[in-house]
Amino acid sequence: MKKREIIIFLLVIALISTPFIYIKTTLTSLENKVHNYLVMEKGIEDSNISSIKGLVGKAPLFAVEVVFTDETDVRYLYREIESGEIIQLGPSLKPEGYRYKHKDEYRLP
Repeated sequence: MKKREIIIFLLVIALISTPFIYIKTTLTSLENKVHNYLVMEKGIEDSNISSIKGLVGKAPLFAVEVVFTDETDVRYLYREIESGEIIQLGPSLKPEGYRYKHKDEYRLP
């Protein structure tokens, strides 16, 4: 009987932890992809990236918030689209006339 209880306990723990592990690995992977995109494709110095943080939301489900050292009061959101491309969803809102330093000019396809 003890063996059966241990197996059931381990299965319950596995079922409970699986979504958390999936979310953590997905966010970590997306953070790495966004970091590589910024450094390799956009040519941004690694030292100019203050923070990269994966977020879970509604739409998109997974996104990454980036803060740059030369613009610490603005948060830029990035996500991966179906083709695997990383796109910027946009910056946090600032007063009209504010000139964003890292805003991409294109919109969602």
